[in-house]
Amino acid sequence: MKYTKVQVKPGAKQTFKPFDIEVKEPNLQDRAKLNDALMDKNAEQNFTFFLGIIRDNTRYTDDELNVYSLEELVAMSTAIIEHCNKKKLKK
Repeated sequence: MKYTKVQVKPGAKQTFKPFDIEVKEPNLQDRAKLNDALMDKNAEQNFTFFLGIIRDNTRYTDDELNVYSLEELVAMSTAIIEHCNKKKLKK
């Protein structure tokens, strides 16, 4: 499985420094699972939701993730969503 470095950047009101994470290159099934979760109007977008996105798309262990703040984890999941849904160039 191929992984790509993705930069996690703070939002307008966030104070952490940018950092890189390794994200799995998604296939169509991975993208479908992610987008289905995002579009599910009954799903609560809580801590567990964002953590699930990170766990499904990276190799980080719980111990490695536990050192990050809530705002960093939410930003990580946002970077993963953007990476998985970036415009695909036709060859």
